Amino acid sequence: MTTRARACAVVTLALLLLAGCTKEPDPVPAACFDGPAALLSALEHAPGAVVLADGTRLSRCVSAARTDADIQSLGLVFVRMADTLRAQAARDPAAALRLGYLAGAVKAGAASSASGITMQLARRVEQVATLEENAGAAAAAALRRGRRAGERSG
Repeated sequence: MTTRARACAVVTLALLLLAGCTKEPDPVPAACFDGPAALLSALEHAPGAVVLADGTRLSRCVSAARTDADIQSLGLVFVRMADTLRAQAARDPAAALRLGYLAGAVKAGAASSASGITMQLARRVEQVATLEENAGAAAAAALRRGRRAGERSG
């Protein structure tokens, strides 16, 4: 083998090794986009650990988001869920708890994300995850409890 052939072989081997070492980030799990009904069903387990059909935690949905398209798709689902829960929360402390859990899990996912754009999603969900003025003390306490649980295990 000539010197030039050896050099080409070494460069080719190095490029193959380098290509094998680079890793694309894991995509957002498909279960994260299953829609509000599936996600609301999973939230019924709050304040315990909430996992989606494939075992994915809500915070993982957020932390895995890397693109604007991911954030927009998650935003559509998560904000719709938050709106639904908010509408029920004033008269249903269980809905307030689930709303808080959702907000806490999204916040936890954004905090552990490598992408700053996830903070926009967390802020939007936090804006929606409030109670109406006529909500009682039980709903307010449930919302706080849900947030703490979502931040911890969401």
